[in-house]
Amino acid sequence: MEPIVFKREGFAYPSDETFFFVDVETATRGNDRLCAVGSIIVKGGQVARYYSLVNPHTPIVNSFIHGIYDRDVVDAPTLAEYWRGIAPLLGDDYIIVGHNISFDITALTKDLSRFGIPFCPKRKIDTMAVARDILYHFCTKSGDLRLNTLCDRLHIALNHHNAESDIGATKVVLETLLSMGGRDVREFICAR
Repeated sequence: MEPIVFKREGFAYPSDETFFFVDVETATRGNDRLCAVGSIIVKGGQVARYYSLVNPHTPIVNSFIHGIYDRDVVDAPTLAEYWRGIAPLLGDDYIIVGHNISFDITALTKDLSRFGIPFCPKRKIDTMAVARDILYHFCTKSGDLRLNTLCDRLHIALNHHNAESDIGATKVVLETLLSMGGRDVREFICAR
């Protein structure tokens, strides 16, 4: 795994919190094996980005969704190897952030459990819920909240179902929505 380099970016996150933005692509219909992970860590006002293909050690059947094939992941690290490089940067009390984050949490939990690695984020932010609140004020009927639709609406570049692009766009969606609504990111932190 390449070293993760932290750098400053424009949006101001609380410096006393660690935000772990994550998006995964799955290899199987059971969403229990990953084949790609895109992540961004925001910590102490610094930002690090990391993307990796992941070798699921099983045939990839979801290639039609994300365009990742068995041949692409032959030399990729396992999820356990990826996680060993990321986990020390997070600490114990990070906030996991993603679009429809429950999907990513479930997939990470299932796959990491194969390696005996517990995955228990205590707090989360779901950018889908942030969009529902800021754009529709939690109306029972709201518009399309899929990531690609929000990116189109907010004029954010996206190569959908590419974990690196998806997580970069998710971060920009969150920042754009918070700026639009004049809201603080802390308002959207939920216990898991």
